[in-house]
Amino acid sequence: MRCSPFTDRPRRRLARALLSGFAVAWMGLAAPVRAQVPDTSTIELTLYGLRLKDAPVEAFVAAASAAGAQVLSRQADGTVFFDVRNAGVPALQRLTLITDKDTLASAQFVIKPYGQDNEALRQLLVQKYGLPFTAEGARRPFPGFAARFAPRGTFDWDFAGGMKLIYRQPALGDSTLSYTDVERTRRRAAAVPLPSRPGSAPEVPDNRF
Repeated sequence: MRCSPFTDRPRRRLARALLSGFAVAWMGLAAPVRAQVPDTSTIELTLYGLRLKDAPVEAFVAAASAAGAQVLSRQADGTVFFDVRNAGVPALQRLTLITDKDTLASAQFVIKPYGQDNEALRQLLVQKYGLPFTAEGARRPFPGFAARFAPRGTFDWDFAGGMKLIYRQPALGDSTLSYTDVERTRRRAAAVPLPSRPGSAPEVPDNRF
């Protein structure tokens, strides 16, 4: 059955309108994804208002203490342990400051692995830095990072000066958020002597971050 020109034209206009609406909707959905993957590689990584690259240990301890962190203990190798539950950031529980020649090498937080506090922390990270990249397998942005349930795996952001922010959610063990100077951490790990046999020397600190 052939349509008359009077009925065919409105149908064509309707089809064009639907296609245009679909295109606008698709662009609206796609745009936020691109906006959420900013280039952080030229941005200085900071914490407690302090620039972390080459940050002196005492300056970090002072900044963390001013933010509400409580120093628990210090070790002879320069490592400092904090309780950060009252520092005002959801999910953060304990902080270990790993040092290299009186300078920050890594600030590693142990975090709550699930629940509303964990979700709130991940949402804060995405709001501030955008989507992280997957650190295991193919490197790509991970859109589900701020979803309700915490994702398993390791995710990171790159910053200026070889700094990284690393979120790690393993199947077993502590979930962590680490502000890390990659080169200093590697150098410090390489300088720690390995024991010749179990029990013959102190264990090597966990410097995976």
